[in-house]
Amino acid sequence: MNDGLLSVLRLAFVALQNISFTAVVGALLCDAWLARSTSRWQKRVSLHLLLTVRIGALATLLFSGMAFWIHCALMSESTLADAGPAVLSMLKTTGFGRASLAGAGFMLIVMMLSLAQSASPIRFKAAIGLALAGVALSRSHTGHPVDAGLLSLPVWVDWMHLLAISIWVGLVLVTTCVVLPRMFNAPGPDRDNNAAFVRSLSDAATLALVMLFVTGAYSGWRAVGTPGSLITSEYGQVLLLKLALVAVAAVLGGHNRFIEMPHLLVALTDAEPEAAARPLKRFAAVLRVESVVLAGVLVAAAVLVSSPLPGTT
Repeated sequence: MNDGLLSVLRLAFVALQNISFTAVVGALLCDAWLARSTSRWQKRVSLHLLLTVRIGALATLLFSGMAFWIHCALMSESTLADAGPAVLSMLKTTGFGRASLAGAGFMLIVMMLSLAQSASPIRFKAAIGLALAGVALSRSHTGHPVDAGLLSLPVWVDWMHLLAISIWVGLVLVTTCVVLPRMFNAPGPDRDNNAAFVRSLSDAATLALVMLFVTGAYSGWRAVGTPGSLITSEYGQVLLLKLALVAVAAVLGGHNRFIEMPHLLVALTDAEPEAAARPLKRFAAVLRVESVVLAGVLVAAAVLVSSPLPGTT
């Protein structure tokens, strides 16, 4: 297998790792909001969210492990079958390897905590949240920011950036695929809780977008250095693509927040069960498009991590 194909596979696994991680974050937050009011419908949705956490945690472990193995094969110029010694050496002797191992350990904690329960809502949320924060911090130590030093300001800013994008993308993906399809069948008593969920979704996504903008501006400018590097370097071009996708997703999110959501909230408080169907469909349709665009953001982020900074080789 040639190096070009291996590099593409590594990028694919990093992107899938990103998507899986955001799904875990989104499922945890969605369950916390829905659990504010318990019902039979809420418990059924919580079970699906718990399954999402389990699958997402396992997928994150598998995809990150595959990406790490391929990275070691590329660095040692060996085949995948012969990369075992390089993997062990990377884990033992490099900061990249130790940070990757720490991230896998934190995600293993998430998976074990999710498997240690069967009832709904999801339990151990604080412990799972801390473990996810640990995963994000370890990943910030495997990218460009760690060049400034362990636990340096760029690392912490990148950590906040990663958490912000994980919250936004995770909420959109999980709401689109897990929560909204089941809202169509929600009984009348659950409507107030669903309306509160939609408000929390919009508020959290808006806050995450603001944090994403602030941290992204700092990290992006620190990486490219000059305006010209945005155009002339591979890193800058991918960064511009990521910014464009974020802008499109922000417009879609703004459309839902200021145009679709007010109608949906009114409909959810209506006495007639059928009243919410049409605005819910419109809200869900925009959210589906936004989720596809945000998946593209995560792919661009995977490419950025693997791209050399302007002025380096």
